[in-house]
Amino acid sequence: MSKRSLFQPAATVAGAVIALGLAAPAFAQSPSDKMAECQQLYGQWSKYNGTSSYSKNVGPEMALEDCRKGNYTAGIASLKQTLQRNGIPVPPSQTATVPGK
Repeated sequence: MSKRSLFQPAATVAGAVIALGLAAPAFAQSPSDKMAECQQLYGQWSKYNGTSSYSKNVGPEMALEDCRKGNYTAGIASLKQTLQRNGIPVPPSQTATVPGK
């Protein structure tokens, strides 16, 4: 086997990895998408939990506030955790957007 035949598959794999790495930002959520996901999760919680002045649960309120401050990762994670802990169905997240739609 020559050196060329050994390096060709490695070069092909490296090229594919680079191409995927450059395409990854296209699948990232924009801040408005993340905020929409926060609002969707919060809406799901309030739909099932309702609002009661007797047993105010500040966790979801704080998570929504995290999202409003731009801390989407923490806010979304907290809202999903709250839904799961309360047995409320977690709506599917939209992590990829289709351009032009």
